[in-house]
Amino acid sequence: MNEYCPLYPQDSSAYDIRHQFPHDQLVNFLHNRINEAGAGGIAVLIVVLKQANRMNTLTGSVSFESIKHHTDQLLDRFLRSADRYTNLSDEQICLVLPGLASKDQAVLAAIRLLAEFQKPFNVGEHRILLRPHIGIASFPEFGRDARQLLMFADIASNISATDEKGYHVYRIEDHVETEFYSGLDVELALAITNNELRVHFQPQIDISTGKCISAEALVRWTTLGNREINPGVLVGIAENCGLIGPMTIMILNTALRHTANFAAAGIDIGISVNLPPQLLDDEDLTQVIQQSLDIWGVPPSRLTLEITEGSVIKNASSLVMLASLRELGINLALDDFGTGYSSLAYLKQFQVQELKIDIIFIRNIHKSRGDKQLVQAIIDLAHNFDMITVAEGVEDQETYELLKEMGCDMIQGWLFSKAIPENDLIKWYRKHNDLQT
Repeated sequence: MNEYCPLYPQDSSAYDIRHQFPHDQLVNFLHNRINEAGAGGIAVLIVVLKQANRMNTLTGSVSFESIKHHTDQLLDRFLRSADRYTNLSDEQICLVLPGLASKDQAVLAAIRLLAEFQKPFNVGEHRILLRPHIGIASFPEFGRDARQLLMFADIASNISATDEKGYHVYRIEDHVETEFYSGLDVELALAITNNELRVHFQPQIDISTGKCISAEALVRWTTLGNREINPGVLVGIAENCGLIGPMTIMILNTALRHTANFAAAGIDIGISVNLPPQLLDDEDLTQVIQQSLDIWGVPPSRLTLEITEGSVIKNASSLVMLASLRELGINLALDDFGTGYSSLAYLKQFQVQELKIDIIFIRNIHKSRGDKQLVQAIIDLAHNFDMITVAEGVEDQETYELLKEMGCDMIQGWLFSKAIPENDLIKWYRKHNDLQT
């Protein structure tokens, strides 16, 4: 592998403060470099940055702008004069690295970026730690279309979130993921209309008793071509083509219908359904949910709606909607807690009953002292606000016992069960709860 890394120029003259471009200029820059004769290889990297030391941001003392200032300085220090980047969002940076001798250099660049972004740094008196992951797509391997190359890098960044290396290079085998952008919108619309999406259920366990007391409803879809679509890709398709609202209402009604069937079978459990941020702006949401509860005869106290903190803090009117949902008697859960940018001031207004601890903190709880401390802090914080905690992604008995010792209230994960269909859940529930009696 070539040892040259584009992130470390060999002399200071390579430094160029014009590295940062607006998004549209970056696309034009990439297009022009692709069309230059003899330009060599070009790599597009999309870096996703999540905060790891969550408690710093909960106080509201650490802003996105202060983190961006640090990352901008780092990039301007290490990029070559030929390289460019832009901030796509609060958590995404896109880099274009032209003139590479091989795609291996892009991997070296990603490895060095990961190492640099993972180093702790200070913002005032606060210690910041980031969790980066990176998607890579390269020219000329994947054509001469600049926007398509950006799309492939974005797809790779989604995949890199679950790659232990922290980066993923787009491959032709990843082509199914491109359905996130196009191709299945018409078929999905028909599937929603014809009620052809399936809902599976992942049990949630009361950690003090070991019994299942609720389940999260998760959507599944097999296309007419008998392809199983990744749930994350499915949600992306729905968001891109304006189907996220109808799909969510279909999932809600399907989940409530199954909940009524569970109750008829003697299984009295609650149900959790993800509520996308777009629906928080729908003035008719409370009426639609109340009608669904009435149709299936499910008490509102049995329904928990899971929301992301980002969807609330970006729209103050969402707090009004949450209050209306609480008035119906519905429970609210803050999903993926620990990965966003909310503050304690917002947390007091969320009116939620549950905090769901994100899997990225649970996964390394035995290996990382920082993750263990963070999970303990979230549990203590939740209890101080009279909330319960739900840990996601629990896969082994050791993690279960540690979370129990730390005072976590509920868990879900493959230690007990993956998401399974209605009939399988009924069988699993009876067997599992009988064993706990």
